[in-house]
Amino acid sequence: MNYSNVTVIIPSLNPDEKLMPLINELYDNGFDDIVIVNDGSAPEYRKFFPDEGKYPFCTILNHRRNRGKGAALKTAFKYFREFREGKAGVVTIDADGQHLTNDIAACVRRMLDEDQVILGCRDFSRPDVPLRSRFGNKSTSLVFRLFCGLKISDTQTGLRAIPARYIEEFIGIKGTRYEYETNMLLEFKKRGIDFAEQTIDTVYIDDNKTSHFRPIRDSLRIYKLILAFAFSSVVSMVVDELGYFLLLLFVFKGRYDIALATVVARFISAAVNFTLNRQTVFNGKGSIIKSILKYIVLAICIATGSILCTSGLAALFGAESAIAKTLIKILVDTLLFFVSFRVQQNWVFAPDKKYRRNRKDVEVAPKKEEKSKGKQKLTPKKVVLRSLACLGTAILYLVVSIFTLVAVVAKGPSTTIRDALVLSAMQASATKWVPGLFLSKDQVQKIVDGSYVDSQLTIDMDSYGDGTLGEDLANQEEQLIDGMKYIAASYDNFKAYILLVKDPSRVYVGASSSNFASAVEGKRIFNIAKQENCIAAINGGEFRDDGGQGTGAQPVGVTFSKGKCVWNDGSARTFMGFDKNNKLVVSEGMSRAKADELGIRDGVCFQWGNLLIDSDENGVNLHYKQGNTGTAQRTAIGQRADGTVIFVVTDGRTASSLGATYNDIIDIMKSYGAITAGMLDGGSSAMMYYENYFDKYDVDKSKLDEYQLKGLTNKYKAFTPPRRIPTYFCISR
Repeated sequence: MNYSNVTVIIPSLNPDEKLMPLINELYDNGFDDIVIVNDGSAPEYRKFFPDEGKYPFCTILNHRRNRGKGAALKTAFKYFREFREGKAGVVTIDADGQHLTNDIAACVRRMLDEDQVILGCRDFSRPDVPLRSRFGNKSTSLVFRLFCGLKISDTQTGLRAIPARYIEEFIGIKGTRYEYETNMLLEFKKRGIDFAEQTIDTVYIDDNKTSHFRPIRDSLRIYKLILAFAFSSVVSMVVDELGYFLLLLFVFKGRYDIALATVVARFISAAVNFTLNRQTVFNGKGSIIKSILKYIVLAICIATGSILCTSGLAALFGAESAIAKTLIKILVDTLLFFVSFRVQQNWVFAPDKKYRRNRKDVEVAPKKEEKSKGKQKLTPKKVVLRSLACLGTAILYLVVSIFTLVAVVAKGPSTTIRDALVLSAMQASATKWVPGLFLSKDQVQKIVDGSYVDSQLTIDMDSYGDGTLGEDLANQEEQLIDGMKYIAASYDNFKAYILLVKDPSRVYVGASSSNFASAVEGKRIFNIAKQENCIAAINGGEFRDDGGQGTGAQPVGVTFSKGKCVWNDGSARTFMGFDKNNKLVVSEGMSRAKADELGIRDGVCFQWGNLLIDSDENGVNLHYKQGNTGTAQRTAIGQRADGTVIFVVTDGRTASSLGATYNDIIDIMKSYGAITAGMLDGGSSAMMYYENYFDKYDVDKSKLDEYQLKGLTNKYKAFTPPRRIPTYFCISR
């Protein structure tokens, strides 16, 4: 069969000896018009291009420098438009010989018969397909289907037979490199261009070493739509809140001010959202009146769906607290976000199709896998199912990305980063299992043991207190509130909340139960404050917390409260407590007998190796750690030489506040003049309570959350209420 009515286009960069056999075979099979674009190949590769004198059916178009495959295709398309008027179309192929001549011919025949774009698609289910190619195509195809409603089995195919009537459109598509081919596929949806797939042989030469694997790049082109849509939503939210504020401030006063300001601000923000989505996200070109009416219908449906779903799920799961209801609403609105995106894309701002099927006389019965992938009717069921699948895919990609990143860090060349992440995870009971996914138990333990290596620094007692932040409270009695001084301090990577207590006799251990042996759960810090009628408190010692799901029923290690030993399970831990002379004692491996000998009145235990500072005849010993100890939310207790007790709680595990290291806490204690100090339990247990501190220290209450308004000084970062734990260090009134 003769294909002289079709131009073959071959973009080529640094070809090899496979190019000329491909050209000869094409000519032998009836293709007598071949356009080759030399996309800036190096001089040593020019010998592989055909001589136009010997091959008059070949035309060579040259780029002086490499401009990309997209630019090469557009150069050929422009040449076709100018010099091949009257021809039926083009077929683009790769120069590496992976497209067989009989497959090229099959695509061209279908294009001529059906007058639509034909994509030559490979079968990636075959066992000989390289893993990276199978994964790349499958993942990108899935993204196309979910986010764009395009069912394309091979998004990276370079074999495309294109009718001449579409060439002008394709010249105007953005992109100069491989993203151009992705953009071309996206234009099918926008412009209503019909296309079909033709199954072709899957050929891999040298295990497909020349393949341009780009699933992430191709997918990002589509994700840009989602990100633009999200940006539009955020801008609209800002306009809504700002408009509400300004309307209340300058316009509406009186009984219905909130309702009126809400309605007007929402109308303005909706107009902004509609305009942004129509002009920048979806590039809507249809009737603006129709789009506005559709947008209003969608907005009403989304608002109603949010109310019904949030209320229903809250009732189903028995959610009563504000944070629980808020979390449910976030999940519901996230799902509705994707639903709104798909509906706006396919209905509200759907463009008028420039091209429609106009050949009713053509009847084609392709194989099952070759059926036309043209536009199908969009039903509410499809919208919901695709939105659910879209959300699931986004979550899956996020999980896989995080898992891959952590695995690379764990196995990668930087042991410093690896150790920091491992130790940060080991600080919290809920995440102690994570390092075990990537490292053996022995490797994890070796990293933990390395973090406990002491690098002791001893400072002479006479010069130790010079320049400390913890001034002599005895000389500023009139400045104290409740006999204490509260300080909120910001450091490079975290915030610290510090409480200096002048009288150490006021500090004691508050226990959540009078009988730990039969206790079922601990108490939250607000409940312990009420039980003890104390003015302030911080979390105390260690407790069993398997997987972060412990109830805080019993402590770990020897525990004293109000002069009595209330628990002793024989565990060897770092002990922190006060003796009957109100002196802070921090010791490794404290036993019940030793505690009785020292006259301990109140004390708790935490994991071995948490002695921060002690002193002896040589001076003050700062027990810095040589290794990386990780960052976390931390709690510590210390004492100055004058008896002042120092409470320290830090936050962490957020983008703006990563958390404190072990050595950071020593530095804080040192800056406030502590001569004795120990680390208490941290992570999600790290809490400081101070009754009405915001009124006493003029803290802006509008910036506090519900727990801080109850007396918590640090912002609690967990997704649950403050934890139930067995012991606290309390401060009496």
